Amino acid sequence: MKLKDIFKIISRNLFLLVAVTSVTAASIFFFTKDQDDEYTTNTTIYTGIASGYNLSDVTKSTTQYKVAKDGFANLISIIDSRDIRTELGFRLLATHLMLKKHDPNILSEASYQKLQEFVPATLKRQLVGSTLQETAKNIAVAYHASDANPVRDIINSGELGYSADAFSTIEAKRLGDSDLLQIAYYSGDPAQCKNTLELFTQLFLEKHKTLFTAQSESVVDYFTKATDSALVKLRNAEDKLLAFQQANNIIDYNTQVGSTTTEKNTLMGKSNDMEIEYAGALSTLRSLEQSLKDRGVPNLYSQEVLQLKNRLSGITTEIAELELLNKGKTNTAQSNRLASLRQEADNLSKKMLGSVDKHYANTHTVQGLPVTNMLTDWVRTTFLLEELKSKRSLINKQRAAYAQEYEKLMPLGAENRKLTRDVTMAEQEYLAKLEGLNQSKLNQQNIELASQLKVIDPPFLPGSPTKITRILLIIFGSLGVFLLTFGALIAHALLDESLRKPSVAAKKLQYPIFGVLPATDSSNSKLLQLAQNAEDQLARQLILKMKQKDTAYPFVVGVMSSMSGEGKTVLCNTLANNLISMGIEVQVLYPKSHKGQIPADANCGFYAPLEGVLTDASVSDLAGENFLNNTVVIVEFPALLEDTYPVSLFKHLDLVLLTVKANRVWKQADKTMFESIQKVTNAPIETVLSSVQPDDAKEMVVVKPKSVLQEQKALQSPKSLPALETV
Repeated sequence: MKLKDIFKIISRNLFLLVAVTSVTAASIFFFTKDQDDEYTTNTTIYTGIASGYNLSDVTKSTTQYKVAKDGFANLISIIDSRDIRTELGFRLLATHLMLKKHDPNILSEASYQKLQEFVPATLKRQLVGSTLQETAKNIAVAYHASDANPVRDIINSGELGYSADAFSTIEAKRLGDSDLLQIAYYSGDPAQCKNTLELFTQLFLEKHKTLFTAQSESVVDYFTKATDSALVKLRNAEDKLLAFQQANNIIDYNTQVGSTTTEKNTLMGKSNDMEIEYAGALSTLRSLEQSLKDRGVPNLYSQEVLQLKNRLSGITTEIAELELLNKGKTNTAQSNRLASLRQEADNLSKKMLGSVDKHYANTHTVQGLPVTNMLTDWVRTTFLLEELKSKRSLINKQRAAYAQEYEKLMPLGAENRKLTRDVTMAEQEYLAKLEGLNQSKLNQQNIELASQLKVIDPPFLPGSPTKITRILLIIFGSLGVFLLTFGALIAHALLDESLRKPSVAAKKLQYPIFGVLPATDSSNSKLLQLAQNAEDQLARQLILKMKQKDTAYPFVVGVMSSMSGEGKTVLCNTLANNLISMGIEVQVLYPKSHKGQIPADANCGFYAPLEGVLTDASVSDLAGENFLNNTVVIVEFPALLEDTYPVSLFKHLDLVLLTVKANRVWKQADKTMFESIQKVTNAPIETVLSSVQPDDAKEMVVVKPKSVLQEQKALQSPKSLPALETV
């Protein structure tokens, strides 16, 4: 749909749109004229949510916009809660009941008198306490005492204004992106309006502080108890682990197991090496003893030698223990002791050698070697053998000790890991609860600071009633009805499948548009002029069609329609009158059913449609003797889908004019009928669209300026006829 089509719809239905809008505005004005005056007041509260000091900003980065948005949403939720409005009703009634006499700053005289009528003196004495809080508490107790009682009736009464529904006009909003929250209240009593908002503000601040403080306290209490419980659990786990380690001499299980395994493997390797070295020394010693024995060295193991050897064995054992057990340590006393033992071992070796020399008389062996050298080797090997024996014994003892320690530690691994894991988990749980406790305490401090709301603009006493509500109601109500009506018209136009205008009819009928017959209004000169122009244009179109026929016979025009009431007769009369006014001889043939409806004259006649059905009658047979004297013969056919029509005339027609109303839908039956007619006639079929809206008719009709119209009215038509109307 184009913009010009929308303007056409508006202009065509302008009266309807104006009428509906006006009636709606008048109705709203009429039904709201008896409403009481409405007063409004407001208060502004500083919240500090968006830019105030916030401890959480010190420890973590936050999205300030989201924090502010959520904070204001929480505040507005508290304001909109039904619980706070019910409590407001209790406090407001308590304030009014505690009045000794009427106070114009609290409520109006009319409201005060109405309250006295609703509250008996006995009930008032039962409810009123020494303070406002006590009175409000008494009212609340009486209200909740039962489902039906006088206090409940007073609170829920719509006349006094103490119900939660009466406070539905309390509205809260954030002022832009600031820290300010504005609360407004509308009421019919200016004093009560101000007093109510003051009480509501006080109640809101108390409710906000209570909710936020209670929330933080419950969180802190939870984390405190959870932290204490986690600490007890951690200590129990640590005590179990400590008792287990003490019972099994464990300091660090993993280190001990690793060290024991390493030492065990190291001592095993040393033991193997020591066994090999000991076996070699023993073999060497036995070889030397055998050689000395073969060379006549007597009594190598005398009583003195054995004593020296045993002493040497003890010293070498002590030296080995000091070297192995104190390996890598730098203790001065032990270093001195080790040096002393080595010196003593060296002296014992020399004494053993001297003891053997006393019993040896020969100085050379049979092979010529000095015996002294062999004895020295024997003493050295004996010393070495005793040293290796001591070390081997000590290493074997250590190896057995480490093996025993290893065998003891291995079965304890699973229990140690379990107890260690319990301690780790308990510690993690304790640290998590401790972190939660710290954060909750920090949040508690933050809430205590952030919950300090401040009233920077208290409620005021409204001086005059607010009229804007009624005005807005009229404006938006009228505008809404206008848009609804206009939308319905647009929807009707979009869903309309009728022919409507020439361009649409040409597409749907698929026949050329011959002309239009606009819908006229006799009281509107512009519409009459448009209709006259359309009729003149039809006559000119017919004259052009006549010029296309070269024969001397009259030009025969068949005017048809699918149904009656499509404008066939109007078209016939229009063409005839316009052609006659131009001096063209015209004869119009109407069906006999039109007799009595159309006045008979020399230019019209009537025929029986059955003559063209039962016989092969021609137009001349129906027109009579004057047929050839006419230039144009117009034949109106009966409604093709309703009556019998003269089929025999189709082949004698020079032009078929199909008349169809613009407000009807072209159906398949219409299409099929004229497709059949097209097959039996050589005459072209063209469409005349009737009852066309004036705006749509302008697609086919040219509207001339007023100056041209005035000049044409001054001209005289031929044959002394009245002046021609413009086309």
